[in-house]
Order: sequence, then C-alpha cells, then structure tokens
Amino acid sequence: MKHFEYVYFNIYAHYQQRNQDLTTFPARLWTMYIISMSIGGWVLFLQAAFLRLIRHAWFSTQSLGMSFAIFVYVSTALIFYRIFILNNYDEKIYNKFEPSWTKNPNKLNGLLVSILMVVAPYLLLLSLKIFFPGNHLQ
Repeated sequence: MKHFEYVYFNIYAHYQQRNQDLTTFPARLWTMYIISMSIGGWVLFLQAAFLRLIRHAWFSTQSLGMSFAIFVYVSTALIFYRIFILNNYDEKIYNKFEPSWTKNPNKLNGLLVSILMVVAPYLLLLSLKIFFPGNHLQ
C-alpha cells in the first residue's frame, strides 16, 4: 500500500506544483483520474491475461468487451472519487510524504517511476497482444 501511496503522492505533487494558479481541487481530481485509469488498466490486464492464457477464450463480441472495459473504468473512478476526494484520503497521503519530498533533491526520479507504474498495465496489455495473439474478433 505504501508504494501505491507514493505513486499517488508524486503525481499529486506534480499537478499541484504545475497548477499553482489553480486551487488544489483540480490537482486532486486529475490525480484521482490518472490513478483510477491505471488501476482500471491493471484490472483489464489481469482479466485479459486470465482469458488469454488460462481460458484460451475472449469476449464473444467487441461491444461486450468494450462494455466491460467502460464498466471497469467508471467503477474504479467512482470508488477512488469516494476514497480520495470525499474521504480526503489524498490529503492524508500528501501530508505523510510532503516533508520528505521537499528535502529530496531527486524529485524527478520519483515522478518518472510513478509515471512508469501508471502506464505499465497498458504496456503489458500491448505485450500480451504481441506475444500471445488470440483468435478473437478483429
């Protein structure tokens, strides 16, 4: 959980620093949206890996697959909106990591690692498509 919080903090600190003329609410929403897209990507990657490697099956239609993906993205966004924005958990994360972050001279390294963790499920989905092609609908 600490790694997840660190990724969230780095993205939040980046948006807060980048948009200093705005209130912190847009930075909170952008961060929550990016993290929910990443977690949604991890859920879709695990589902695709299970279907491709274990069941050797796929969705019967593209619209069914797209409906499932939209459901995953919307549900993760709603869950994270409740956790981070309504329950102010993101401010607790920020207060937890902010003192050590201001002393850290390598702030860019943390941000780059966080960005890599956010895009990792989509890179893994792409590699799954390339290395394990399926017999599903095109």
